[in-house]
Amino acid sequence: MSPAAPNVILGVPLIELSTIDSTNIYAMAQIKLGLAESGSCFRADYQTHGKGQHGRIWESSKGQNILCSYILELEKLDDLKKWTPTDQIGFSAAIALGARAFFAGFAGSETKIKKPNDIYFSDRKAGGILIENLVRGKEWTWTVIGIGMNINQSSFSSAAVNSVSSNPISLQEITNKIWDLKQMQQHLSEALTNAIQNWLQLGEAATLNQLEQYVIELDKK
Repeated sequence: MSPAAPNVILGVPLIELSTIDSTNIYAMAQIKLGLAESGSCFRADYQTHGKGQHGRIWESSKGQNILCSYILELEKLDDLKKWTPTDQIGFSAAIALGARAFFAGFAGSETKIKKPNDIYFSDRKAGGILIENLVRGKEWTWTVIGIGMNINQSSFSSAAVNSVSSNPISLQEITNKIWDLKQMQQHLSEALTNAIQNWLQLGEAATLNQLEQYVIELDKK
């Protein structure tokens, strides 16, 4: 029997922000200033320079979507283990699985994962993940998990809509419902917490196998 996984709770405390450049930038600054509390979530109504993969800007209307960053100190997971950058592979997969489970819980089984870490509904982008890590020497010490999820936004810029690589969609467009963002943030925190617990319990190989069940290859459609 596998040993019990450490008790991990993401989303506590929840720090509410109004307008900010990027929750990831803010969260990383808190870590470097020594002000960070592991498990914290920084949620913003609006980002002026939201960060996406490969330096892209994340588009989101004010107060309509989930824009947040969670921080986690790896030592809190297991203070006897020396966490290294190689451990980030399974962790990243776990976060993608957690974000997918959150959205699928409301949108349904058409929710998929486009590698490395985008959340799609059918062939349209519903969310994105940007994980940034702090490594000291050879040791992985902190991680910042940035997540943007399209929840209540009902329209997107023509550039985004016409983009083959994204063509965004929101949960509101899928379900024709308006969702309570604070409740949705709590659901996301729970889904990510469960995913990390599963990764710690099952290990990297099993987590990567689970990931493959939900991967979508848009170029092959």
